Amino acid sequence: MRYVGGQREAGCVFCNRLAERNDPESLILWRGEHAFAIMNLFPYNTGHIMLVPNEHVAGPEDADPRALTEIAEQMPSVLRALRRALNCDGFNLGTNVGATAGAGIASHLHEHVVPRWLGDANFMPILATTMVMPELVPVTYAKLRAEIGRELGRGPRCAVAVVDVEGDLVLSDGADGLPIAEAAPDEPMWKAAIRVAREAAPDRTMDVCWAGSDSANGPIALGVSVDQLPGNLSGWIEPDSLSESGDRMAALRAMHEARRVAERRNPDR
Repeated sequence: MRYVGGQREAGCVFCNRLAERNDPESLILWRGEHAFAIMNLFPYNTGHIMLVPNEHVAGPEDADPRALTEIAEQMPSVLRALRRALNCDGFNLGTNVGATAGAGIASHLHEHVVPRWLGDANFMPILATTMVMPELVPVTYAKLRAEIGRELGRGPRCAVAVVDVEGDLVLSDGADGLPIAEAAPDEPMWKAAIRVAREAAPDRTMDVCWAGSDSANGPIALGVSVDQLPGNLSGWIEPDSLSESGDRMAALRAMHEARRVAERRNPDR
C-alpha cells in the first residue's frame, strides 16, 4: 500500500513526466524528436515499457505521422534491448485506444511493450490478481537504460560506480577514476558491470542501479552496490577523491540510488 498509495496527480501523467528533467526519477528511457519511451511504474510484467508520442493526442488518427514513424522505427531497438537485458522469451505489443478499449490513460496515446517468459502466467495473476515482480523497478530501469543507450549508438562500454552504501566508499580504477566495463556482443551491460564488481568484492550480494546522466540521451554509467566490503580495502576511496567531476557525480548518484533500492527492499531498515 505504501507503493500504490497517494493522491492521483493532476494533469496527464505522460505530459508531466516529459516536462520534467530528471529522467531516472521519471523512468524515461529514451527521448526522441517526436516520441519517447518510459517504464510503467505499475507494470504488468518486469520490463513493461510504453512508447508515447510527445504530443498530447488520444488516438493514432490525431497523432503526428512522424511520431508514429519514430515509434515504429525504435521498436526493434527496444525489443533487442529488452531481450539482452532481461532474457525474455517473447512480447505482448499493443495499443488500447479509448477507455472503453481498456486504456488506463485514455487521453494520451501509448503503445505497450510487455516482456513475457515461459510460465509467467501462473496462479498469482489468475487467482489472486497479483503480479509477483522479481526485481524492483529502479533496478530494471538501470538495466534497460544501459541497453537502450547501447542500441542508440553509445556502444557496449560504460563507467561502473561500485559503491558501498554503508561506508560511502567507491571502487577506483587505480588512477582516481571509475573502472570501465565492456560487454561482449550478447552480454547485457549490467552483467559486465557486475563482473567488474565481483573482481573487487567476490562472494558479496550486489544490486544494480543507475549512475549516469539525468538526461535519457546522455552518458551511460551503471552503479553496483555491495552489501559488505571485502577485507582488503585496496582501491576503495571516497567519491570526492575521484579525479573527474563526471566520475564523482556518477559515484554519488550510484550511492543515492543504491540507498533507495535498499530502502525499498527493506522498508523498516
